[in-house]
Amino acid sequence: MIPNSPWVRTERLELRRWAPEHLEGLRALAALPEVVRYVGDGTPWDDATVAAKHEAALEHWRRSGFGWLAVHDASGASVGLVSVNERSVGESGIGVPAVEIGYWVAPAAWGCGYGTEAAGVVVDELFARGLADRLVARHDRANTASGRLLGKLGFVPHHAVGALVYSVLERPGG
Repeated sequence: MIPNSPWVRTERLELRRWAPEHLEGLRALAALPEVVRYVGDGTPWDDATVAAKHEAALEHWRRSGFGWLAVHDASGASVGLVSVNERSVGESGIGVPAVEIGYWVAPAAWGCGYGTEAAGVVVDELFARGLADRLVARHDRANTASGRLLGKLGFVPHHAVGALVYSVLERPGG
């Protein structure tokens, strides 16, 4: 697959395999307090963190053949990302291996349904391509929009650790 070619499309969005050219888009999103307020300690990421996350996303693709996706609208503008990472029994937070999914939407694109659309098509593709049998997602209890999005996609709350709610979605019929 060509790195910048779409991994999957919807009517309104193209989701492209994470590639070196996505570093600046990640840096821009990670610098926005309103985007990261429910991530980690809620502070914007420094350059070292951005670089480490970017490199880890590239390595995940090399190792696993799937991973993070850059989300672009019909005009080609970057509107966010969907993170996709394999998690071991010890990493998943749910006691079994899973693929973790997360998402960020640029504030200028909030309210357009892009998060639900992008995450939903990724969920469908992960299951359809046989890349996952179980998905896990974490969200801060205070981030009610993220909780609603996960509910729309069929995720079921599994447990909470402090403010973090872990939700799970099993492959249909699996």
